[in-house]
Amino acid sequence: MPVYDQTQSLGHLTGLSGRLFNTLLTRRFSAAGIEMTAEQWGVILLLLNHGAVTQGQLAEMLYLEKSTVSRSVTSLEKRGWVVREKGAEDGRHKRVALTENATGVAERCAEIARSVLEDAQAGLNPEAIASSHEQLSGVIRNLRSLNER
Repeated sequence: MPVYDQTQSLGHLTGLSGRLFNTLLTRRFSAAGIEMTAEQWGVILLLLNHGAVTQGQLAEMLYLEKSTVSRSVTSLEKRGWVVREKGAEDGRHKRVALTENATGVAERCAEIARSVLEDAQAGLNPEAIASSHEQLSGVIRNLRSLNER
């Protein structure tokens, strides 16, 4: 008998569901002719919701390594979806901002993301979904608190 069965771990299940979700999302973006990964979509979505921020802030908000965010931003910049601009208060810190080109793409990506979420939750009880959301939000709060120590 194994000492620890990771398949019964909440961490394993949430990690696996996240990876499967991101894989499907990236595949659906590609099928729609949008060359974007789920991770890059996370950057776009954050910028849509928070406005221009520095790469360091992006990394903190997304809980990703700065180098990972840098690669995503560079790729999005090459596609004309984001720009790096000098910060108003400190020109040394460049802020990442969305371009007008990103607006139409973001609308299409949001529709695709909604459809993936609907498909992922198909057949699940709405009350169970709400309860899962509440419980996972609690786990996230706990983990954020522990990581800030």
